This record gives sequence, C-alpha cells and structure tokens, in this order.
Amino acid sequence: MNLPTPSRGESQTNIFLNVKNKEEPYYQYSKKILELIDDGEAEGVVSTMVVAELCAGYHEFNELTEKDEFLTQLRTNPNYKIVHLDLEVAEEAGRVRAMTHLRLPDAILVASSLIAGAPILVTHDDQLVKAQGLIRVLTAEHALKEPMAD
Repeated sequence: MNLPTPSRGESQTNIFLNVKNKEEPYYQYSKKILELIDDGEAEGVVSTMVVAELCAGYHEFNELTEKDEFLTQLRTNPNYKIVHLDLEVAEEAGRVRAMTHLRLPDAILVASSLIAGAPILVTHDDQLVKAQGLIRVLTAEHALKEPMAD
C-alpha cells in the first residue's frame, strides 16, 4: 500500500472555524483537512494573522482553555508551519493586493501561502478566488479530491 506524499496547503481562518463551530455544510470537509494535517498526511501553513483572528474569537467568548489548546496544537505539531508577518510577507502582500484588489488581510493570507511554498489555499471565502492566478484556491471539499503531492 502506497501512502500519498504529504501536500502543503494554507489553512485559512474559516477552516478552523468550520470545525470549532461545527458549521455545515463545510464541517466534515474542514475537519478532514485538519485531521490529515494532525496525522502528518498533509502540512498546514498558518499565517500568524489567522492565529490572531482565531484568538480574538476565543477571547471574545471567554474560551481561554480552548485558545490555549489551539495554540499548543500549533506550537507542538510539526505538521503546522507558522508564517510570521514580517517584511517579506508585507512586501508580498502589497504585490498581491495590487494585482488582485483583495482586502489587505486576504492579501496577507495569500502572501503567507506563497512565501511558504503552499501550492493551494484552502478556504470557503469566495473573495479569495481573486488570487486564483497566483495560487490555487480550493474549498476543503475540492482540496480533498486533489491528488496528494509536494
């Protein structure tokens, strides 16, 4: 039995939220994406901006234990690559925004993915299809149908 080569993809905020909040119709697909990452069958690229967005929600609803568990998972699981917002990401985000006219936070997500070498951006955000010429933008459902490769 041949196991697929792990693929690298960016997980956008809504993938985590779909699982956290059990949001249908995306829950089962988003959950499977995160399980593949957790099991080492895929690599998740996560921008620190996504982490900030998720932490804001945890704080807003006083879910501090859940926040700490989420951060521990990101810190300790080697299958998550965290991309920090630095000058390189900022410069690339400016280029992405100029080319796609995405909102700056979305341009930062795309730039983080590109800098990390992610071949796809997994999201349910319809606006991110504007980046399709720079990176493959797929829903979790469609990403699961993709052959796994570097």
